[in-house]
Amino acid sequence: MLISLTGYILAGYYIERSNFPLLITVYSSLFLIAYILQKNSSPDNFRLLLLSGILFRFCLIFSIPALSDDFYRFVWDGRIQQLGINPFDFTPAQFIKQHSDQLLHQIFPYLNSPDYYSVYPQICQSIFKIASAIGGDSLYQTVVILKSAIFLSELGTIFLLKALLSARKNAQSLQLIYILNPLVIIELSGNIHFEAFMILFMLMAVWLINHQKYISSAGALSLAVQAKLLPLIFIPLLFRQIGLKKTIKYAFVCLIITSVLSLVLLNSTERFAHFAESLRLYYGKFEFNGGFYNLLRAIGQWFLAYNPIAVLSKIMIALALSGMIWVYFRKFELLNGMFWLLTIYLAFSAVVHPWYLTPLVALSVFTRLRFALLWSAMIPLSYYTYSVIPYSENYWFTGIEYLIVIGFLIWELNKPESSQTLT
Repeated sequence: MLISLTGYILAGYYIERSNFPLLITVYSSLFLIAYILQKNSSPDNFRLLLLSGILFRFCLIFSIPALSDDFYRFVWDGRIQQLGINPFDFTPAQFIKQHSDQLLHQIFPYLNSPDYYSVYPQICQSIFKIASAIGGDSLYQTVVILKSAIFLSELGTIFLLKALLSARKNAQSLQLIYILNPLVIIELSGNIHFEAFMILFMLMAVWLINHQKYISSAGALSLAVQAKLLPLIFIPLLFRQIGLKKTIKYAFVCLIITSVLSLVLLNSTERFAHFAESLRLYYGKFEFNGGFYNLLRAIGQWFLAYNPIAVLSKIMIALALSGMIWVYFRKFELLNGMFWLLTIYLAFSAVVHPWYLTPLVALSVFTRLRFALLWSAMIPLSYYTYSVIPYSENYWFTGIEYLIVIGFLIWELNKPESSQTLT
């Protein structure tokens, strides 16, 4: 565990994402140690392993993220809200010309999408604003506040995992799958990604459904949506869980709460249009570490002699929706269905950053399948992109990542005990 702690300190404080050989060595070592610790866990050492997972997260609170630059946009959005400006009114490139704020000028060169409006929903924006209010003119203090919020959300997730797994066999060992996962620790607590809040409120919604508190659950799912829009795809799964009538009521309550929260900032047609415009650009222009997307893009480029991303992105959405409809009509237990919906979404996405897998890791705790854990160990290969200038994705690494994961998934699905996860 001391070796793991050293690895997390190296990853959080000393390794730049451009140093791919060192990064992948540390990441691989952390996964190997986590696997050994989880496999050798017992009731006698569970508390020590639990506290170790919490310590690994805590030790990253005071570092500046080195593997992602998204946090600069979080600080930007929070800062302009403190200045009384709605983050959906201007792109950073537009706003920087009109304002002389020192902190904004300090972080502007590091923004990865200065020409796009913000895409972060209300829960995220509220946390950005609070962090900015506490952090003031200090970038470092604002980052520490943001990380502290992520840390607290992870503590909540660990508690909910215990509650949801309480009746399951080997519950403690299953919790450790998430608690000790290096991708989860580094990408959420280390790099400040708000999938942490999506996971927290998503699991809270399920726990409340299990206790037949449907209105409260709809509220929790609304908060998950306000962290990331993705949880909306889970609502149709409730038809088999609670019936059509209750599901319609649930969806209505969720929609009302989500809409009310959204109107705090998206309170004009122009602001909503700016938000929608950035979402369209994201789904129609960006590409990174996509699985089936890269395969179909290569085929399309071979025949068309240009990148067909504009058309292909729509095809991938259609394929993902088809897969989701298949899941909706299967007799999945709720958490199992959520796992497969998220798997299908990621499989057909043009953009699959490492932290996108963290909700899948959380849901994999409730299934017999472990391909998501292997995927979480393989996806750091995508960081090779940042080791070359200009940034360029290595499709050999992408191919290796997906071939190994798909091969392992096929092997798992052909194991007799795995058939239970598909019913």
